[in-house]
Amino acid sequence: MKLTEAVEPCRRCHRSAPFRFYNGNTFAAIIRDVINQLDLPEEQTVVARSLAGHIVAGVATA
Repeated sequence: MKLTEAVEPCRRCHRSAPFRFYNGNTFAAIIRDVINQLDLPEEQTVVARSLAGHIVAGVATA
């Protein structure tokens, strides 16, 4: 699965706000944990985590 494919379900869940006590950070944390498991150099990991979190939150586009 491509990273962009992994980000999309988190973004959709974040946008649907399925929880009574809405906390969008939950879905950003999920994709950050996924990215942390990838075998990337540290500087790429930092950039990927930040970008994916912003995509999930809806403040950046894929």
